[in-house]
Amino acid sequence: MTDGSNLSKDNYLALDDLTIFPNDKLVSLFTSIPKIKTLKILRGFDQNFLSKFLDEAPEHLSAQWKMSLKYKSGTVGELMQPSALILNEKLTVEDAIAEVKKINKEKQFTYGTIVDDANVVTGVLVFKDVFYHGPNTLLKDICIKKPTCLKAEDDVLETFKKVAGKQIPEFPVINNEGKLLGTLRGSHVNDSHALQISAQSGLMVGASPEEGLDSSLAKCIKLRGPWLLVNLVTAFVAGAVVGAFQETIDQIVLLAMFLPILAGQSGNTGAQALAVLIREMTLGEVGSKITKQLVKESILGIVHGFVTGVICAIVMYMLATQQDNPHAIALAIIILVSMVASCIVSGFMGAFVPVTLKKFGADPAAASSIFLTTGTDVVSMGVMLYLATKFIINA
Repeated sequence: MTDGSNLSKDNYLALDDLTIFPNDKLVSLFTSIPKIKTLKILRGFDQNFLSKFLDEAPEHLSAQWKMSLKYKSGTVGELMQPSALILNEKLTVEDAIAEVKKINKEKQFTYGTIVDDANVVTGVLVFKDVFYHGPNTLLKDICIKKPTCLKAEDDVLETFKKVAGKQIPEFPVINNEGKLLGTLRGSHVNDSHALQISAQSGLMVGASPEEGLDSSLAKCIKLRGPWLLVNLVTAFVAGAVVGAFQETIDQIVLLAMFLPILAGQSGNTGAQALAVLIREMTLGEVGSKITKQLVKESILGIVHGFVTGVICAIVMYMLATQQDNPHAIALAIIILVSMVASCIVSGFMGAFVPVTLKKFGADPAAASSIFLTTGTDVVSMGVMLYLATKFIINA
């Protein structure tokens, strides 16, 4: 039996079953980690346990979590919470102060949401304004009109782009009729965005965002294993390309030395392009810029491929000359052409793979690196071995 005192934000990822802990320990954990992580854990609970836990949790927290779980993951509604202070626009400053005093001091809120008789949002009340007006002043006369409102069905990442830079701590959430549904704290949007950004580097190589430093060995194996098997299959594809030119390698052993050089250089070129595209796709839509980016990556591939290709060509020529290989010049040219071609293709693929994944409805960051690596390996090694076969072996 696990001691409930062992549960904390530092070790919960390593635990397979959180339901063995007392409710007070779970509440303490859930209030110490980002709300989006809490909701993910709650969604994984058995329905009977979840219902019992929510019924026994503190009322203000239970209300937040129940509201959030009604909406899809990744939406504004999921991160929304009940509005702490809802004020009719016909109330006075004196009325507003009285309403504030009724609120549980543990509730976090910044503004009072102003609504009309139909519960349609008409403004927000900044509390410092209360001190500059008389007690009988109507709230509709001092509130901020036409505040930035969000829809519960809005995507969180799209919302982040919409509100970034506005420095607004809270946003009213409304339905299609403009009626108040709840409030979204800006910090929750930022937490969600930061978590998705931080997960992308792992997603590109098949590491699940669910995995952390404290994740158990069994969980890591379960999360990483499938993508490693996919990587194994794609590696066999690259291996098959090399195998198809085995006779060429046997006759010109020097080529084997440059296989990992070509694969590594082209892979790094593609990874750089991939990182740029994934970052830009997260921060905004890149559809209108993709053609320009593909051209840009092709040009960068030519420049970088030529510079590194010249260095490799010189090294190839020197090594071939030392071995009295009669095809030293041809081998040097082949290395140069192969490096340029592989860098162009890898840069192009780095920009093309995430866009293609998104077009087919897949997560553009999910295992992009695995598919990119296979493509660049096949092209870089395949081009060199093909040229060597064509212009030296079959000459």
